[in-house]
Amino acid sequence: MGTVDRSEKSGKFEWIEGGIRERSGEAMVALRRDIHREPELGFGTEKTARKVVDALEGLPLEIQTGLAENGVVATLRGSGDGPTVGLRADMDALPIHEETGLPFASETDGRMHACGHDGHTSMLVGAAHALCSDELRSRLKGDVKFIFQPAEEGYAGGRIMVEEGVTRGLDKVFALHLWPGLTFGSFSTKGGAIMAAADGFEMEVRGQGGHGAMPHLTADAVMMASYVATALQTIVSREVDPSEAAVLTIGEIGAGSAFNIIPETARLAGTVRTVDPALRERMPDRIQEISRGVASGMRGDAELDYRFAYPVTRNDESAADFALKVAGELFGEESAIEARHPSMAGEDFAFMLEEVPGAYVWLGVGDVSGLHTPAFAFDEEILPRGAAMLTALALKSLESAG
Repeated sequence: MGTVDRSEKSGKFEWIEGGIRERSGEAMVALRRDIHREPELGFGTEKTARKVVDALEGLPLEIQTGLAENGVVATLRGSGDGPTVGLRADMDALPIHEETGLPFASETDGRMHACGHDGHTSMLVGAAHALCSDELRSRLKGDVKFIFQPAEEGYAGGRIMVEEGVTRGLDKVFALHLWPGLTFGSFSTKGGAIMAAADGFEMEVRGQGGHGAMPHLTADAVMMASYVATALQTIVSREVDPSEAAVLTIGEIGAGSAFNIIPETARLAGTVRTVDPALRERMPDRIQEISRGVASGMRGDAELDYRFAYPVTRNDESAADFALKVAGELFGEESAIEARHPSMAGEDFAFMLEEVPGAYVWLGVGDVSGLHTPAFAFDEEILPRGAAMLTALALKSLESAG
């Protein structure tokens, strides 16, 4: 995996990581492993939320529970009046069967922390412990909200938390995400779009069923669905400017009940990823028009159910610059990398960034198996570094405020 070369750290805040490692390193690892063993999905993160609250016990925090069903928000009041900074971590897992072989692997079949949310949660707990220390709390001219969010993976828990008022009163908000393929221990972000809008669709293709040996008496929905899936790829390849990022993926296709029966219907489902808002709005109409046209030409029809899900995760320019500056001061300039392009993955932190200026930052975990794979794992040496970055983002935002 990777190790951190501490000789590279040259910033005046480099002591933060060492202090977190010494005071909370083992506790963060223990919490991460405890969460990893018992992964929970969607809004059903009751055990995880309880573990978070237990890990914050004894700290001078105002704790709210039950937000978005099982979200937790802990507020730290600083030593003086000033702005409020939010730090967010997601808590939910994925419906994936784990194949890491770790001694603390998931104990629930078909569930796994395959996106690093166990790490995000433990890092934010570590940052809470650091900022609650007398040494750092006395330097905060404002407040910090530690936001532990459920249901990031497809259920828009971030949107629910916004609707329930979590971002009300925030002046800035930040989040980290562990990122395979990025140099271990480095931080990367950019102003503007950092993650794509993530939308989804289902489609029913309808024809006329019949005997598999008599296709001329049918309108074959399987063939229609096959041609529709192919034709839809021309939207991106022939209708989108090649310099603009877009993805249309068919992830599910299904039909039929027996080998010798031509079914009456077939089902397609997929995802659309865009960065440009105008293109995002056009996508449903073009998908419906092409699908219906192809199906009609084969004596059938196609009906689209399109769902706008997560908007573009769009960083505030000054907040992204600030985050890179903090990373450079904390760990050395080589650890602060300006991202060249947005990822086409989606993220419901987008809903918080629509309400509050802030930045979403990738934290490199090196050359490991990708996110959302059964083998995803990361070196736990990254935990103090991520906690240090979250701590520094709040500290640097508030120590000169007021």
